[in-house]
Amino acid sequence: MSNVFEFDPNYKQEHPIRCPHCATTLISRNGTYPRAHPEQPGQVAVQRYLCKSPYCPWKTFSILPYPFLPIVRHFYQTLLCCHYLHNVRNKSQAVTAGQLGKNRGIIKRLGAFCRRFIPWLNREKVFAGWGPDPVVNDHALWPDFIRDFSQVFYPKRWLTP
Repeated sequence: MSNVFEFDPNYKQEHPIRCPHCATTLISRNGTYPRAHPEQPGQVAVQRYLCKSPYCPWKTFSILPYPFLPIVRHFYQTLLCCHYLHNVRNKSQAVTAGQLGKNRGIIKRLGAFCRRFIPWLNREKVFAGWGPDPVVNDHALWPDFIRDFSQVFYPKRWLTP
């Protein structure tokens, strides 16, 4: 006799998708939009969601997959490489730009942003639920990381409760 409640180790466990603004699971898919990928040619379709909670201040949201960061338009590894080359190794903007394939203006902005981002990242590694590195288990931890990232560096996009 088979057991209905038998544990299947091959069962794919999905993490429930929640609205980052009101934390409800009353959501539905609401189309996609394209984003360029750093390592692949072409575009990646990012899923948009519609929050169905009547009390939610926001109606739509997306959960960006790894390696996409919200609003910055650069990638997690790009920020780390720029910080290492420009702020740690003290390479010039021109050398850093050449190695990363960006122009000097972008490297200047990224270098300044990284001087705020890296201390926050190191501090959050101790306290946040996404642990020492959000990339280690990117499917489970990346949504929490990008939510925390967005709330700290772009607080005007988040309504105060």
